Amino acid sequence: MPVCLEASRFVTRHAAIVGSTGAGKTSCVASLLQGFARGGWDAANIVVIDPHGEYAEALSGHASIRSVLDSGDRGIRVPYWALPALDILHAFAGTHGGGTAQSRFRELVTQERRAFATEADWLALDSASVTADTPIPFDLRKVWHQLDAENNEVRQVKTDPATAVAESEGDPQTLTPKKFAPYGPASAPPFKSPIHGTYGAVPELLRLGLLDPRRSFLQEPVGDPQGEDPLIDEVANWLGRERPVSILDFSGVPDEASELAIGVILTLIFETAVRTPAGGTGIGRSRPVLIVLEEAHRYLGPAAAHMASNAANRIAREGRKYGVGLVLVTQRPSELPDTALAQAGTLIALRLSNSADQAKIRAALPDSVSGLATVLPALRTGEAIVTGEAISLPARALVDAPTPFPNAHDPSLESWRQPGSPPNVAAAIASWRGIYNMEET
Repeated sequence: MPVCLEASRFVTRHAAIVGSTGAGKTSCVASLLQGFARGGWDAANIVVIDPHGEYAEALSGHASIRSVLDSGDRGIRVPYWALPALDILHAFAGTHGGGTAQSRFRELVTQERRAFATEADWLALDSASVTADTPIPFDLRKVWHQLDAENNEVRQVKTDPATAVAESEGDPQTLTPKKFAPYGPASAPPFKSPIHGTYGAVPELLRLGLLDPRRSFLQEPVGDPQGEDPLIDEVANWLGRERPVSILDFSGVPDEASELAIGVILTLIFETAVRTPAGGTGIGRSRPVLIVLEEAHRYLGPAAAHMASNAANRIAREGRKYGVGLVLVTQRPSELPDTALAQAGTLIALRLSNSADQAKIRAALPDSVSGLATVLPALRTGEAIVTGEAISLPARALVDAPTPFPNAHDPSLESWRQPGSPPNVAAAIASWRGIYNMEET
């Protein structure tokens, strides 16, 4: 018998789709997305957080597809200045540094944000109210240049900053550090400044992060004081503009950078929905948003970046009231917090082979049907137990196969039957180093 889900309850009251690797979890998600994209829901707002680049093939022609490794209209841009100061430091330097480095970094970021707020025509904001965490554009390269200069400063008179001995001023935009004369041996001038070396390796790590092409998506747009608010366009891009589905592909970038960027996207989408006026043309209760979070355990588990974790948990707890739905997709439900899983009104459980994962799902099922959990390890590929608010009665069902399939199906071994030859790994290594779009030779 055909089994259908009630779309409104599936979207607005959250859902969880779980299953071991190879159980058909990604195909299930793709089938649901294709149903929305092709079923007359032209003004849907479905945002897919895709850490592995799996869904573009299945939704081609129906979705806005953006990748952190692309530029222009196909690129994802998540401006670093939308992050709190210490998260910016973590995203680019991979560390928060020591207390002194943190404190000085926050001071410099506050100065730069306030300077932009004073100059910007489109910001009606008192610069005195701006903090290190206010999402206002600023130039991170200027902050790095000042931080690096203070960390390496050499002076003729140790207590007088005016006697600094600089051989070249450097250039923040090209990430060229200010160069100082070598300090003298023993007690001979020139001397190290009192804070010489206090910031440790933080300035250099920050410079290397700014040079890393895998983090370039965090450096746009820069913001123009005489232009327009760049966040308006970027949020519209994340939502897919005129397409019903938006796929945000974060494959190929460091985890700490992608998790922070995802945290920013989730936070800004939720805050936009909260603040959209009733009956307005934006997003929220008048036009709900559904966020599909692949590898949800990465963003909700104990080791998750706090910004991504806080944003996802807040949507799980409060999203229904503001028209923001959440679909948690994971192969490790045991790593999801109880609070997040408890908020999922609909549960689609495919084959699970791990006993801890089975126990988690068994606890999430209603008492009257908890016996269904005994079949979880024996389900066929694409077969699922479906229960919750979007279905009238709990059912064991075979999920419709998506057409076309996402790029998550098992690879073929046909290539093993070809004549033997050494694998060509040049393009893969070039991409690893940050050289993209290289033609294979």
